[in-house]
Amino acid sequence: LIFPFLEMDIKYFDLGLPNRDATHDQVTIDSARATLKYNVAIKCATITPDEARVKEFNLKRMWKSPNGTIRNILN
Repeated sequence: LIFPFLEMDIKYFDLGLPNRDATHDQVTIDSARATLKYNVAIKCATITPDEARVKEFNLKRMWKSPNGTIRNILN
């Protein structure tokens, strides 16, 4: 809704499970580093995979909480 009215260079990081798995969760680290660089971020809800999600999404492993990863980098 706001994009027609704003000209902003928005950096987008897909923290969905399929992309986190494809990037070995590097996307989560990159998003946190971008937050440090630009001093701002908007984060939507994410899934911390449990055993059922690993099977459901056919993940390579049970990735850590993205919230925890981001917090650890920002602190």
